[in-house]
Amino acid sequence: MTSMNPRSGVVINALLLPSLYKALRIRNAFYVGGKEKRTDLHNRIAVLRAERGVSRAEVAEAVGVNPQTIGFLERGDYGPSLDLALKICEFFQLPVEAVFSRHPFQPMSQQLYGGQ
Repeated sequence: MTSMNPRSGVVINALLLPSLYKALRIRNAFYVGGKEKRTDLHNRIAVLRAERGVSRAEVAEAVGVNPQTIGFLERGDYGPSLDLALKICEFFQLPVEAVFSRHPFQPMSQQLYGGQ
């Protein structure tokens, strides 16, 4: 059984859909109802860059990706591979849990000063 994607004209074999869905879900950027679902992985890349005065291009060059990829990661449009996440942590010289989290980070002011 096959179906055609009306937007792209690509014919998709229905038997491959579960495998395709799983592969896309693993990348943390899969489509639901025609809209891209953003990643559930949160990060502090933008905060760390600002704190250290580092550009996206500098981070990208250090970890071997395009500067656009760093922007996608910062916005949560893309979930990094384990290798990329570890390279980013090495660049900032921080443990993984200081840069990435499955739950939203508390604002720094709350963490430092206990404010609301």
